[in-house]
Amino acid sequence: MRWLILFLLAPLSVFAQDLQGNDTASNWRVTHYETFGVWNSICDEREEYGALKQRCYIRRAEVFSLRPKFAAQFVFITPAADGVEIEFGIEPGTLFWPTGFRIDQGDDAIWRTRRPGCLTGLSCTFEGAGAQDIIAAMLEGDTYRFVFRDRHGQSQDLTWPLQGFDAAWADFRQQAQARNLLTKQ
Repeated sequence: MRWLILFLLAPLSVFAQDLQGNDTASNWRVTHYETFGVWNSICDEREEYGALKQRCYIRRAEVFSLRPKFAAQFVFITPAADGVEIEFGIEPGTLFWPTGFRIDQGDDAIWRTRRPGCLTGLSCTFEGAGAQDIIAAMLEGDTYRFVFRDRHGQSQDLTWPLQGFDAAWADFRQQAQARNLLTKQ
């Protein structure tokens, strides 16, 4: 249970790697951390081969099944050359219903994906215009909805409120721009 609490609270849980790519607590130093509802806006830095490396991201992670059938899902929004990149961390073996990966506003789905990689727990990353469409829907919508069968065969129905995302988005953009990680758009 202790490791679970650390996973949920530690801002670097998923990105923790040393310079050789090994999973480790590493040497990232948090320079900015703000919480907006369920959304975290985080910046950190470390020395890499004599140069300062900085990064900023928005994170949401949810552990929806505890031991012994541990299961979790996350999203990271990071700066990219053409705006932002949005990566969903979905465990292999997860199967979403065709309408089960979406953003809702009231009773209407205003964004959804039917990408096979996203719906089957494989790679689920959006860049460029696709990422911008998701951000626009997140700023307009009420909730993220995820309806799926997890890797253990259990039915899941997760709802992530989008309240606070607009403030997290503004904070992330301001912090990333201050570090020259994101261009103004």
